[in-house]
This record gives sequence, structure tokens and C-alpha cells, in this order.
Amino acid sequence: MKVLWSTEAIYTFEQNITYLQNEWNEGVIESFINKVDDAIVLIGQNPLLFPTLNKKKQIHRCLVVKQITLYYKIEGNQVHLLTFWNNYQNPKRLKL
Repeated sequence: MKVLWSTEAIYTFEQNITYLQNEWNEGVIESFINKVDDAIVLIGQNPLLFPTLNKKKQIHRCLVVKQITLYYKIEGNQVHLLTFWNNYQNPKRLKL
């Protein structure tokens, strides 16, 4: 299945990388990127693998690391990555 990145997903991914660059080392950054890549491969192979957040909108969530969840939407034969959400944020701010 084709996986597409939304503008929001690109932005929030880059925000996480910037945070890691400022606070952590290259090993942590590389590990995060590898986990994101692995998650995207799994989502592309089987988009129904991860739990559904909203059945009507076909929105799923994938825990990348304990601090970050990737939200994505299934539309036909495409998967749209929506956002990389920091799990320490107020969940009421999550707009999907």
C-alpha cells in the first residue's frame, strides 16, 4: 500500500528530530528514525495492524516509542500519515 506524508506529519517529525538534536545524541536520533522507518514499512504492508482510534474516519495509531505516537488514516489503497504526537501533550489538543 502506498504511504503518503501529510504536511503536518513532516512538520511534527522534523520537530521531534530537532528536539532530539538539541537534547540527545546521534545514537538516539538514529534509533528514532529507524523505529519510524520500521513502523512505516509495517503500516504499508498491513495498515490494519495497529489499533483504530476512529473507525468511521479509519484513523489508526502506532506507538513508535513510548513518547511518540504516529497517527495515520486509510483511504482506499493509500495510507496518509497524519501526525507524530508527543504523548506527554494534553490529548484534548489532538485534532484529527
